[in-house]
Amino acid sequence: MRILVTGASGWIGTKVVNELVRRRMAVIALDVAQRKAGPRVDYLPVDLRSEQCVAMVEAALQDCVDVVVHCAGYAHRPHETPEEVTRFWEINREGTRRMLEIARRVGASRFVYVSSIAFYDWAKGADYAEDGALAATTAYAGSKLAGERLCTESGLDWRVARLGTVFGEGDRANFAKLAAALAHRRFVVPGAGSARKSVLPIGLAAELLADLAVRPNVPHRLLNLAVPGAPTLAEICRGFSSACGFPRPRSVPLPLLRALARIGDVVAKQRPNFPLTTVNLRKLTSSTSVDTRRMQQCWPDREWGTFETSLVPSADYYRNLVA
Repeated sequence: MRILVTGASGWIGTKVVNELVRRRMAVIALDVAQRKAGPRVDYLPVDLRSEQCVAMVEAALQDCVDVVVHCAGYAHRPHETPEEVTRFWEINREGTRRMLEIARRVGASRFVYVSSIAFYDWAKGADYAEDGALAATTAYAGSKLAGERLCTESGLDWRVARLGTVFGEGDRANFAKLAAALAHRRFVVPGAGSARKSVLPIGLAAELLADLAVRPNVPHRLLNLAVPGAPTLAEICRGFSSACGFPRPRSVPLPLLRALARIGDVVAKQRPNFPLTTVNLRKLTSSTSVDTRRMQQCWPDREWGTFETSLVPSADYYRNLVA
């Protein structure tokens, strides 16, 4: 099979390319960033923000692609500036529209879209199944959902994977920041730390996405991907302490943290990245867990492990990251 992977130089895209190569697939790696071709991998530098990219890719590839795995996207930001809002829609929505057109022109019949759980309406609860209530409260969430809907209406053999919070080697996002805060004793657990978070190790994410690309039939085409049994925030912290040797954080009563967060709201007006604010505290104390039954039906014989066991292979990475 010849599989085109977008965002192939990014964190998730790189892992997906490596997994497909491990399975001896021929990969066309598409990204703005150019890398050297390797065994079974050809790189094609393309900017999906350009309308000309459709004709360019068509001319380069013609009818030689079986599957597209669309990893390219502009990830969420703590503060969405007007410039970033424009970029979210240019890349996540319009870039997806262009990739779907490219897929049609180069003969790809299957399209795997890397989506997000960011647009579930967490204010209405947690443990969301794929048909749960949606609330695109940020430009990132809205643009990813718009891209997802383009896929499901495309007429192609689409598969949409909504990823939980990804962690592991190469991480520079949420868990990397948590690891640094834990290592330097700058993190406290709000109350009992009972909010549950759906998480996904990067290696598992790559394996499942590659499998969705190569399998001719799947029981579900829209599915959440996350480790079953979402860990609590307290369990996540204990996992880092056990696997990485980081100090265990103290627990601070919620009423005290809420009072301090209100003060932090005032400080944040002068220091936008101040960590203890009402919004950030709400994120830590709200469960963002998803139902993974569809995923488990797609891979019924797989052993999923726990957050802590999934963290062990990347423990050295996180220790070195914060050293």
